[in-house]
Amino acid sequence: MNKPTHTILFLAIMFVLNLAMFAIQSHLVASRDREISRVTFGDRTQEVAYIPDPATQQRLKLIRFAKDGITQLSGTIYWNSGLIEDLTFTKNIVTSSVEYYPLDDKVGDAHMIRGAKRGVSKFAEGVTYTYHAVYRPDGTLERVGKLLQTGGSYQSLFYFEDGKTVSRERIFDGQKHFRQEKIYRPDGSLVASIYSKAGDFTKTETSLYRDDGTLYADFTRDPIDGEKGHVYTADGKSMILEYVRDYYSLQEIFLDGQGNLVQNRDGSRMGGLLTVRGYKQVNGKMLMQYRQRWTLSQTIGPEANKHRLLRVEYFDFAASQTCEIQMDVAGTTIVSVTCQQKNGTATVQRLAADGTTVQSIERVSKSGKTISTVHGNGKTVSYPDEWLKDYRPTPLPEWKDDGAPPPVYDFH
Repeated sequence: MNKPTHTILFLAIMFVLNLAMFAIQSHLVASRDREISRVTFGDRTQEVAYIPDPATQQRLKLIRFAKDGITQLSGTIYWNSGLIEDLTFTKNIVTSSVEYYPLDDKVGDAHMIRGAKRGVSKFAEGVTYTYHAVYRPDGTLERVGKLLQTGGSYQSLFYFEDGKTVSRERIFDGQKHFRQEKIYRPDGSLVASIYSKAGDFTKTETSLYRDDGTLYADFTRDPIDGEKGHVYTADGKSMILEYVRDYYSLQEIFLDGQGNLVQNRDGSRMGGLLTVRGYKQVNGKMLMQYRQRWTLSQTIGPEANKHRLLRVEYFDFAASQTCEIQMDVAGTTIVSVTCQQKNGTATVQRLAADGTTVQSIERVSKSGKTISTVHGNGKTVSYPDEWLKDYRPTPLPEWKDDGAPPPVYDFH
């Protein structure tokens, strides 16, 4: 083989190698990033500027390569949000980064100058945090995360405005799934403890605590199975409410501090009816005094409580008779009150539009025929508020963590 052939072969091999190196380098940086400039320094290292893929929310990326043109040494990312992030690499894997807030005064190239430190991160294998700290613009610590054991759980601590008092603590498993969380008040007392066996933040078991540390309530929430739970007395020891709510039905059982049944609510969303029973202590026994009949919405969302009262059945212990209060179409005003008599007849009081003034009183036979009618003579009727309203002896724990940060391993 002659010399020109050697030369051509050599040039061809070098061209292929350079092409391969460029391809590898481009793949290492970002397959869809567009190179816009390349600067070679005196020590033969190179700094390459890229316009990143718009999907990354990055405005500009600078990567510094070693003499071989492949090994990444360091880099800087200018984010669309204004953040500036400095990266360091080991064997082309990101091992740490430092983020900076943008300067408030964006004069000239000020948007390319680092402001106060925003965050410090360390990585394993370039993608998994082993340490992550985020600071507010005033320098106080916002949150910090750290790997508790190699390949194991990861702890995230969030802080109140003072940067010292922990507001919440989260634990993630080795697969970066949320597992548990504790939420605190500014005085350090525990507000809530949340646990997810499935690693899904929408499927949780929650315990709520009062200021003095006693257990207030516990419940489970599931997007399919609904919610069920308990509420406890002030000492956190005795249950005074047990409830279940899902897409098909609801049931709530209310007790007093001594364990006596006070009220229960039983509803079928498919049947569209809710029955509420209230109890009263008579001669040492809890006896049902009233029973409400409500329409029930077929949803557990915002429309769930928009039901109307149809009628109320109650037992008059003094007169030893059963009566029924009939409501108007809107379910807000009493139309009539019917009481059964011992001889089988009934007394029907028909009320005026105000729902309290008796217009007439009728006596009705067993067969439903009117025997007699007399004027009400200004007589009025009244009943306990809880008989005519959607009343719960103990409120449900409608607790929501609206101000919670995203429930992910960490976030930028």
